[in-house]
Amino acid sequence: MDMHFTNEQALVNSFLARLGGDGVPWYPQQVATEFYYQRGRTDVIFTTDDSIIAVEAKLQDWREAMHQAFRNRCFAHRSYVLLPKVTALRAHAYAGEFDRRQVGICYLEGNRIVVLHAAAPSEPIEPWLSRRALLYIETNGADA
Repeated sequence: MDMHFTNEQALVNSFLARLGGDGVPWYPQQVATEFYYQRGRTDVIFTTDDSIIAVEAKLQDWREAMHQAFRNRCFAHRSYVLLPKVTALRAHAYAGEFDRRQVGICYLEGNRIVVLHAAAPSEPIEPWLSRRALLYIETNGADA
């Protein structure tokens, strides 16, 4: 059964609630939300041992989420779209588009975060912006 969300913030809040628990594909150290930069605003960013991961949440418009997640690659080592399961499955039919942009797809199921399509790790395109994102996480984030 697909989880229903009233708005994107509810989707983000559900993601954040699961991020530190069991059944999560990453081991986040610090987590922050609403990272603003010249090209947009990232819903969730977090650090792991060796990476910055960015997550863009959308309820339906997976194409817009994919474009935003692609822009986030300028500072993130991996970038994902977070969608409700039904929308994620529909988006996955276009896996080639996600591969071209090195963007992954994930959704929530029960207490788990499911990675439907893994994002290829890559070096950030703009290392200076990556440093700014790290500083933002350190000053505005919470331990996971």
